Amino acid sequence: MHASYYHQAHACIMVFDVQRKVTYKNLNSWYRELREFRPEIPCIVVANKIDADMKVTQKSFNFARKFSLPFYFVSAADGTNVVKLFNDAIRLAVAYKQHSGDFMDQILQELESFDLHETSEDLSDKEKSCPEEEPPSA
Repeated sequence: MHASYYHQAHACIMVFDVQRKVTYKNLNSWYRELREFRPEIPCIVVANKIDADMKVTQKSFNFARKFSLPFYFVSAADGTNVVKLFNDAIRLAVAYKQHSGDFMDQILQELESFDLHETSEDLSDKEKSCPEEEPPSA
């Protein structure tokens, strides 16, 4: 995904389709990319489309356990666990935002308060007060 999708994210919900194995296999690369841009935000792993075959809820999906991430079985079609998932994701995001020590958040806050116009004026003032030095002759 484009880096802008991670901008100001305070939680991540990574969803895979239980009927499409490739989506489960993609979790590793998705998670690695997430951590590149947002190393500390909470992440939840979701197995979607359990309505197609409830037996899938008896399977063990090791990805979430491997990274100690919360895991949910959901069905977007019939609503199973969807409200619980989003309530928990919101709770984690709010807690993260209130107690974040993530340096990316600090950088983003600095960038948001950065006034490009003011900086341009500051540079112009410095140029007026500091004449350019001539390079030493050889």
